[in-house]
Amino acid sequence: MDWLHAFQPYLERLTATPSAFAWKVLAPPVLYGLHGWIATRMAVAALFHPYETWYWPGTRIAMPLTPGIFPKRKNKLAESVAGTVTDTLLTPIDISQRVETLVTEENLILAADAVIDSILREFRETSKLHRLASEISELSPAVLQHLVDSSIEGLEKGRDRNVQTIVEKIFDHMILPMRISLEQATEISSRIMEAFITPEKVRSHLITLLSPQNINALDESIQAHAGGPYKLLARIISVKRVCYEWRNFMEKEPEESTRVIGDLIKRFGIRDQMAIQIANFDLRSMPLQNIARLKANVVSFVENFLLHNRDSIMEAVKVGEGAAMSTVRSAIIRFNPESIPDKWLERAKKSVSKFAYSYLQRELRVLLGNLIPKLGMKHLIADKIERFTSEQMETLVKRICAKELVALEYFGGAIGVLLGFVQILINAIAP
Repeated sequence: MDWLHAFQPYLERLTATPSAFAWKVLAPPVLYGLHGWIATRMAVAALFHPYETWYWPGTRIAMPLTPGIFPKRKNKLAESVAGTVTDTLLTPIDISQRVETLVTEENLILAADAVIDSILREFRETSKLHRLASEISELSPAVLQHLVDSSIEGLEKGRDRNVQTIVEKIFDHMILPMRISLEQATEISSRIMEAFITPEKVRSHLITLLSPQNINALDESIQAHAGGPYKLLARIISVKRVCYEWRNFMEKEPEESTRVIGDLIKRFGIRDQMAIQIANFDLRSMPLQNIARLKANVVSFVENFLLHNRDSIMEAVKVGEGAAMSTVRSAIIRFNPESIPDKWLERAKKSVSKFAYSYLQRELRVLLGNLIPKLGMKHLIADKIERFTSEQMETLVKRICAKELVALEYFGGAIGVLLGFVQILINAIAP
């Protein structure tokens, strides 16, 4: 065959002696493979070494390829990696989506449980408790002012129903079931008697009530609606004449009539009867419609009072700053975490978690949108990478891709071996 004849002279020279055969066949692949492996290994080493700049002896002229590629380009590498991470791998949208997956009711319940338990543990340490009481008491006036002012402002704009909710709860749980003791009722009736039902005021009101028009109306009503015997008795007694005589008596004899009225008030026991009625009164016995109307009136009264007395209320809040601070401090110091019922504590944790969940559902994207740029993730990552020493960077890269670097060196050697065989082929074709 023609190609065998082409290789015939080369084969004859190779087989002239065994040493010549070994040299001609094995030398190129071995030398080329060793050259490829050493060159690749030097290239890999040049990525990291040397760590510092080398200078020609006796000069300040830097030697080529010193320091290594990574140490020399560490700043640009840091910026490039940070930009790649923040622009493609860890974008604000990715962070927001990841955070949103973590904001669940179960996770927030766990967080609220941990936070509240941690706070309660702090209350058990006296020194921390006193320090906490001082700090919170100093904040209490500002918090109170902000709470009152924001509540009134919300009422003015018609967007805040917290006041209505609070007043309704107070009405349902405190005012509606409230009962007055007989002693308190007696005190209230005494004050009413002193202010409104004095003998002099009763005499004055009776004179006004027994006007000629009212007396005539009373007589006409008796004649129209009273039964036969009572109508006859009213005629015999002459109700109109009695009323006129009583009115003339009160007008002409004010002192004597006042004494008579006062004596009648005592004899009738009006104060005691009023006290009994007050003590027996129960709001819950009223019709539901009346209770609802009363509640609405109380809410309306409180809201109108807050709206029309805003300046006075804020001034009163400022005046009471000292008392508020003292009250808050005293309440915190006396607080005992062990006294909290477990059911109440669990309910509080759930309420806190539900509030946090509803708030974050509305505001999480806005909060993250404002927070992520302020974190400066790109600058942070770049700064971290720049702080790596050359040794740390080499260790990091080799730990991540040590096998790949070794395989790269072997691959360089394999390419050299392949080129050695190519060289043998070329020598065979063109000796």
